[in-house]
Amino acid sequence: MNGIANAKYKEPSANDVGHQYNFQHLVLVTKYRYKMFKNSKTVEIIRDALYDAAERHGMAIKEMSFGDDYAHVHMEVSIPNTMSVSYAVQLLKGYSSYKVFKEMPRHILRYFQGHFWTAGYSNGSVGPRDENTLQNHIRR
Repeated sequence: MNGIANAKYKEPSANDVGHQYNFQHLVLVTKYRYKMFKNSKTVEIIRDALYDAAERHGMAIKEMSFGDDYAHVHMEVSIPNTMSVSYAVQLLKGYSSYKVFKEMPRHILRYFQGHFWTAGYSNGSVGPRDENTLQNHIRR
C-alpha cells in the first residue's frame, strides 16, 4: 500500500534540529503476522489511532505505510527527547489496539487475549542524511 503523509506534521526549524531532532523508524507487526490490513476499515482505524496517540503525547508521525504483506506498519516518528522509544511504542501500540478492538469487536475472536500487536518492535534512529532513504523505503 502507498505511504500516507501526515498533514499535521510540522517541519522542524533550523534551531530545532540540534535539540529536537529525534526521528525513529518504527516497524510494528501484528500478532502471529495475521494479515489484518487487508481490511480497509482496520487500516483506517489503526492509522487514525496512531496519529491520534502521537499527537496526544507530543509525537509526530512524519511518514507511514502499511506493509505489502498486510501484517506490519512502517513509520517515521518524531519522539520528544524526554520520552524513551520503548514508552513511545507502548503508547502507540496500546492506544491503537484499544481502538481497533473497540470499533471492530469481532477482531477479539482472532486475538482472544486482546493483543493486536506482537510483543516486540523494530526501531532505528534516523538522521538528516538517512531521512530521504528511509522515506523512499516507507513509500514503496
